[in-house]
Amino acid sequence: MTYLKCKSCGHYNELKSEFLTFCAECGKKLSPNYADWKLKNPEGTFEQFQHETGIKPKKARTNHLGLLQQRYLAWAGRRGVIITIILVIGLAAVAGGYIGKKVVFNLIYPKINKAWLYSSWETVKIGRQTIEISTPMHLGVNDRPLAPEIAQFVEYAKSYRNRVEEGMQVEVNMYSYRPNVSNDLEVAGAAAATEMKKNQEISDLQYKTDTLTQNGMSALLQEGSFIYKNGIRLAFSNLLMVNGQHRWEIVIRYREDDTLALATAHRIIKSIDVK
Repeated sequence: MTYLKCKSCGHYNELKSEFLTFCAECGKKLSPNYADWKLKNPEGTFEQFQHETGIKPKKARTNHLGLLQQRYLAWAGRRGVIITIILVIGLAAVAGGYIGKKVVFNLIYPKINKAWLYSSWETVKIGRQTIEISTPMHLGVNDRPLAPEIAQFVEYAKSYRNRVEEGMQVEVNMYSYRPNVSNDLEVAGAAAATEMKKNQEISDLQYKTDTLTQNGMSALLQEGSFIYKNGIRLAFSNLLMVNGQHRWEIVIRYREDDTLALATAHRIIKSIDVK
């Protein structure tokens, strides 16, 4: 597969059609593109344009450790994998302390797949008051009962999230509150922060809040990090939007030391559109 690299933002656009003219990331015109190239090469074909202009990403180095892992998984099967995980966790527990926990959490929270930056993303529409979002992983229904003190104020709720962590957790929650319930953006931001502070698995919470405009409506973006179960520092991006009695909350978590994950989180947020 070949790509056209955007000179404005550096995004790699998959070159599979002669109609590719604008960057999928920033929307600016790609140069060169097939239409402009064709004016200078009237006898040229799209295949020639791909060969002369397209960029092929460098082939990744063979990951021998990854190949060994795949062969082991094929040989051991599900039972062997479970036994191995138990042994790893047991050894880490014996090691004890921060180092032992870090070994376990590095397995549970790997860095994201670099291929996400170049692959096609999945777009889903969620809820009655529809929110559209694009992600590199599949989001599935994640509905669960609301706490009684919250449920009495909510007429409708819907939740989606990815099932396989793959180094990043993305959760989309939307709520429609009853007509007599106040639904303020600042209150929504404070409630989201309070919920994190109350979580006993989280410590050393640090974050900042920025006000921005998303789809023509005011929104809050909370970004920061925390230590999870005293073992690993995770970063997060929370986007909160309010319109009338409707509230949307997008929660993204990933390893703090993963710079590609941060760029991916911002791209996910940029894709959000409330219909």
